[in-house]
Amino acid sequence: MASSHTFPSVVSRSALSAAARALAQFVRTVVEGSGKYHPEQHYMRGPGPKWREKHGFDVTTRGT
Repeated sequence: MASSHTFPSVVSRSALSAAARALAQFVRTVVEGSGKYHPEQHYMRGPGPKWREKHGFDVTTRGT
């Protein structure tokens, strides 16, 4: 004898559908990012003038 259980619908289908769409959009955003990776935007050339001033590094004596 197969018993048929019916569970009360706690969350409506439209709410699940909206949640699924939001999750899909989030995943697309994370996977695709905000565009292509531009390494030049993250490249640090070295210490700046404030560091040189703080540590007493004089550019004019470099290489001599």
